[in-house]
Amino acid sequence: MKQALYIFTIAAILLTFTSCTREDDLNEIFIGKTWYMNGGIINGMKLNSEVKNFYTDGSQSAYYITFSQGTYHGALSSGFTFSGTWSADGKKHTINLYPSNNTSPEVTFDKQIYNILTSTTSYESGAEFLRLKKDGDNQIFFGSTR
Repeated sequence: MKQALYIFTIAAILLTFTSCTREDDLNEIFIGKTWYMNGGIINGMKLNSEVKNFYTDGSQSAYYITFSQGTYHGALSSGFTFSGTWSADGKKHTINLYPSNNTSPEVTFDKQIYNILTSTTSYESGAEFLRLKKDGDNQIFFGSTR
């Protein structure tokens, strides 16, 4: 009985330490990838019809973000482009985007998206998705395809 308890305790300790040390490979998630916006939450409201209407005009040059080593660039609607530098921590799942200029989009919806992007503090990621979060009520969802 003591031996089983001892083995269980050692296994529990090992699991605790291995589960807490998961660190994302930032290069795999961000570098060289283009992420296409496919949803989000703005002020607690899920984007529904707005997401469906993103690409109905046939434009493939809107609502994306691309990451390179230390820099990013992207586009919203009406030709508004943005760029800057970024940093992330793969262990804490935090990210910060630092815009290179102080311009803001004119379209209200784009202003909301841009505000979330430039104020994002954390991320979640998988092979096919990226979620940038300002907070629980303001998040932008991206996919690897449109």
